[in-house]
Amino acid sequence: MELRLAAPEGSAERRLAVIDMGSNTFRLVVFRYRTGGSFQLVDEIRDAVRLSAGAGPAGLHPDSLERAAHTARLYAAFVEAAGIDDVAAVTTSAARDAANRDDVMEALTAGGRLDVRVLSAEEEAWYGFLGAVNSTTLGDGHVLDLGGGSIQVSQVVGRGLERIVSRPLGAVRMTERFLPGARATRGDLKPLRKHVVKELADVPWIQDAGGRLVGVGGTIRTLAAMHQRATRYPLDELHGYLLPRTGIEELVDAMLELPATERSRLPGLKQDRADITLAGAVVIATALEQLGVDHVEICSQGLREGLFYERFLQPLDPPLIRGVRRQSVLNLVEVYRCDVPHAAHVCELALGIYDELARVGMHTIDRRERELLWAAGMLHDAGVTVDYNDHHKHGFYLILNSGLPGFRHAELAMIALLVRAHRKALPNPAPLEGVLDDDDVDRLQRLACCLRIAEQLERGRARGVTGVEVDAPDGELVLRVRAEGDPAVALWSAALEGPVVQRAFERRLRIEVAGG
Repeated sequence: MELRLAAPEGSAERRLAVIDMGSNTFRLVVFRYRTGGSFQLVDEIRDAVRLSAGAGPAGLHPDSLERAAHTARLYAAFVEAAGIDDVAAVTTSAARDAANRDDVMEALTAGGRLDVRVLSAEEEAWYGFLGAVNSTTLGDGHVLDLGGGSIQVSQVVGRGLERIVSRPLGAVRMTERFLPGARATRGDLKPLRKHVVKELADVPWIQDAGGRLVGVGGTIRTLAAMHQRATRYPLDELHGYLLPRTGIEELVDAMLELPATERSRLPGLKQDRADITLAGAVVIATALEQLGVDHVEICSQGLREGLFYERFLQPLDPPLIRGVRRQSVLNLVEVYRCDVPHAAHVCELALGIYDELARVGMHTIDRRERELLWAAGMLHDAGVTVDYNDHHKHGFYLILNSGLPGFRHAELAMIALLVRAHRKALPNPAPLEGVLDDDDVDRLQRLACCLRIAEQLERGRARGVTGVEVDAPDGELVLRVRAEGDPAVALWSAALEGPVVQRAFERRLRIEVAGG
């Protein structure tokens, strides 16, 4: 599926509540969407229930069930009071493996007020896969999902789910079994590492598979947040972050220095995860070693989003988005109610200028650059939803904080910087230089030049300028504008971009009417 620029006429807005009753945390999230249109996460409630804590041969512990029942009643009250259109409630490995399932389901359903489905290991992996592939460009590789009770590793081939394995290696389970004390030593970690290796050793398609690995789940997001804080990473965005295996091992060392009660002093580590993240980190690092990969790509989406996509993308089977990057941009275009005709015409002019500059030898056409320029052109006025004044700065903030699933961090930074640079001050890579690639500073100047001139040529929003031809005589950059009607205002506005052209190409800007 590819998102339209507007939802079909008559498409009603709906709200879906997804309740994920995991082995560690219960989450309720609300998505607002229109079929064939945009979607947005609009609410989230989180409670660290620790459903699997204290589980034994008799089943889940009564204290855990009491906590679960309390949270389930709260969630039921929320969906009843909030006017939710539809609810998808699921639970995973803790309930799946419990000997006292009747008691468990009585607690989780809040006495029948919630319709809760117990997912099989295969279903749990399927929904995690849907969340990952619909928010990344993963085509071939693996998805690793570590929860409180279990780990799922899925093999992805051609954007399809090829096979999965599930093992009871969750962060809560491994903490209780191997690291139950207040303090842990390096020697305590050895039996845990050996156990993980043993559990995965009989899965031949995991061993030294290599390739791309996408990671989902609360533990892996926590480790990414900790690593970003430890390295002073300049971008506050987890989705798409590349977390190195060596970085996970460094975080293991840092957690070993502190008792469990004090680990939340480490930046990025929440109090309710402080005691279980060490074991989770060891499981993940060992799994990465078995897979033969040096880093894992963080995905902020997972099972909950997979359940949403199943509804949102109906009747597609399988429910997969075609063109995740394009859909991410168009989704924000609709969410922030951008002026689509204006944005599309700015894109047309900007890409036309870009291609013309390549034709006269100013640069070489790069498909990636054209896509970044298109994305920035479509979103350049997103900040108007906040306020017109300084909307370039508002747009910069909105894009960075909304994220663009499918784009690498350097690409997200470039799009946001281009939006900020489409008016007023000259392009400036600060404060995101630490995220950009080596050649991105020059790229920013060139692409901003195209976008700024295109925006000026479309100042009247009448789409009167229909095209631009470029010539590059000695020391000059000549733009010959094709227009319908009087282009005087467009030419005057575009001529103001002389300093941007000078900085990007070291040439004087001259603008004239084609054939004039």
